[in-house]
Amino acid sequence: MHPSFIHVCRQVTYTLVLSFSILISSLGALPIDAIAAPNQPQLMALFGSSRAEQLDNMAKTDIDKTFGSGTSTKAEGAVKQAQGKAQQDIQTTQSAFKKVPGKAKQDIGRTQNAIGNLEQNIESAAEDAQDAVKELFD
Repeated sequence: MHPSFIHVCRQVTYTLVLSFSILISSLGALPIDAIAAPNQPQLMALFGSSRAEQLDNMAKTDIDKTFGSGTSTKAEGAVKQAQGKAQQDIQTTQSAFKKVPGKAKQDIGRTQNAIGNLEQNIESAAEDAQDAVKELFD
């Protein structure tokens, strides 16, 4: 992996952990309904979209107060950039996998062609050897 990518991932991870801890501390005790809904992990599903937006804004404000203005925006940008890079890498890998069967067939064809040429060369060399032996005894 590229060192700067590892550095960005580390920063994003630290930021996400910090954001999550701030979010949890700002929530206090979760309502029983939220705890009983394990199939709905997103805040919007737990609290509704307006409360989720409030919590998001509170977390961003806390991060900006703690680490300086614009830190939450930079973290969001780094996360989106990492996500975009990951999606791009996935698409590149999928594209490469789609090319594998055609490349394999092409390689098999080249190998078969090389074997055919080798067989012809061996037959030709054997015939030349036979002709040379016949000439010796004639």
